Order: sequence, then structure tokens, then C-alpha cells
Amino acid sequence: MQLKSKVWSNFFFAIPLVIALYQQLFFHSALILSVMIFSSIYHYSEEKKFGIADRIFAYSLIAYNLYLCYLANFRFPYFYLALLFVFVGFYFFFIKKKDDSEWHISSALITIFCLLAYITTP
Repeated sequence: MQLKSKVWSNFFFAIPLVIALYQQLFFHSALILSVMIFSSIYHYSEEKKFGIADRIFAYSLIAYNLYLCYLANFRFPYFYLALLFVFVGFYFFFIKKKDDSEWHISSALITIFCLLAYITTP
């Protein structure tokens, strides 16, 4: 059985998860792990009840990423790299609409850059 790209692309979130755990950002780690779990379950099963949880955790991660950037005073260059991948992600999510794997990869990169902005702030 072949895994759907919408499922395996969630594993890109393992990178920011490890970074967050290493930095002892446990709430952020929990959000990232929740996104990985519920998005994978939703895209594997395609049941709407998991889609609701997927969206809730995805929006929560977006909000927390923005909060970390705020705490980091929107540190250059990480915040701007995150913004770049927001636009890349929007392109794939709203315009291309073929697959969510690109959106998941962009979202994982956004999370990495937001984490880097926060952890490199003196």
C-alpha cells in the first residue's frame, strides 16, 4: 500500500518538532505533534471529524508561530523567510490546489523559521 503524499508530507514537521523539543519549547512541541498526528489521520482516513481537529491544530500552530515571531521582534532574516514560505504555501494551497504535500512542506519550513527567529533572539 502506498502512502498518500498528504500523509507522508506531515513527517517534515519532525524537524521543527526536534528543534522545539531541544529548546524545551514544550507547548510548541505539543502543537507540532498534534498537527502531525491529526493531519496524518485526517488525510489517511478522510473522515470529516478528523478534519476539524486538523484545522484547529493547524490554525493554533499558525497563531503560535506568529506569537514566537512577535516575541522575537520579527527578527531578520528568519521572519522574512517565514513570510516568503507563507506566500509559497498560499500559492500551492489556493492556486495550484493539486495536493497538500507542498502546503505541508511550506508550513514545516515556516515553523522552522519562526522557531529560529525566537531561539536566536538575544
